[in-house]
Amino acid sequence: MPDGERTEQATPRRKEEVRKRGQVAQSLELLSAITFIAGIMIIGSLIHTIYNQITNLLTRYLGDMNMFSLTVQSSRKIMQDLIYQFFIVLLPILGIVFIVSLLVGFVQTGFLFSSGPITPELSRINPLAGLKRIFSKRSLVELLKAIIKIGILGFLGYSFVQGMRGEIFSLWKVSISGISQFIISNILRFSQQAGIFLLTLGLLDYLFQRRELEASIRMTREELKEELKETEGDPLIRSRIKQRQRELATRRMMQEVRKANVIITNPTEYAVALKYEPKSMRAPIVVAKGVRLMAERIKSEGRRWNIPIIVNPPLAQLLYKFIEIGKEVPPKLYQAVAEVLAYVYRRRRV
Repeated sequence: MPDGERTEQATPRRKEEVRKRGQVAQSLELLSAITFIAGIMIIGSLIHTIYNQITNLLTRYLGDMNMFSLTVQSSRKIMQDLIYQFFIVLLPILGIVFIVSLLVGFVQTGFLFSSGPITPELSRINPLAGLKRIFSKRSLVELLKAIIKIGILGFLGYSFVQGMRGEIFSLWKVSISGISQFIISNILRFSQQAGIFLLTLGLLDYLFQRRELEASIRMTREELKEELKETEGDPLIRSRIKQRQRELATRRMMQEVRKANVIITNPTEYAVALKYEPKSMRAPIVVAKGVRLMAERIKSEGRRWNIPIIVNPPLAQLLYKFIEIGKEVPPKLYQAVAEVLAYVYRRRRV
């Protein structure tokens, strides 16, 4: 597979970089749908109050038109009063819708402030780049979404009106107040149905936006290698560091061999050095261990410091495989180790 293909999932570092640039998965369809539903719910709960306020307002100025003369000053006062009253009516609706839109945006993107989307770029005013954006896959998808949305909303509206055709034709028998209530209640009913559809579309669009973002920030193998070099260093340098660490660990281990009481061997494969001080230790501990060449080095260091070397293949294998350096011998091996130490102590006394 060529290195130039974006086949690798984006790393956490790459995701954080694109997030800082303002590239996050967010759906305007979901935002508008939830905002629309919130607005309809607020209007539905306040509809009677709004209706009464508007009725009183119209009655005040239209009903009493003959009681005052229409001048420039009175017209200005009427206009100011109308604007103020409509503002009072719309303020709670706009305020709650604004708060809901902020919450929806926060849920989609989290707390994010980035100047990337508004930073001037020459590519944004390039005609060729503009044409590419117009005829891009994303633009075609957005166009398709708009067509589907308009088509389904049109079908829902047509079906809704067809379902209440009989009621519409009988409105001539109803008062103006009844007609207005009929219209308002049915507009709210249809808005609820449309809101459910828009919410479904918004959720699907959000999933699509997340998938598109994940696909757009995929990385090539070369980019992944470069990031690993930047975050963890060059592989060659890392291998040298690990080699140096192993050398230092081996050197420290060899220094501990001189403090050992005994070295237990296989005799050729394994070597394990044990240290035991009855007054300060609960049990013997492994101070060094190795296999093959390392085992030979441990035995050579032991001979240099006159450490007894005991051949006990089963015990050497158990100690090497199951006990780490610096750890105590487990109780199940106490007896076997005690026999070895007792033999070493007897030899020293002789």
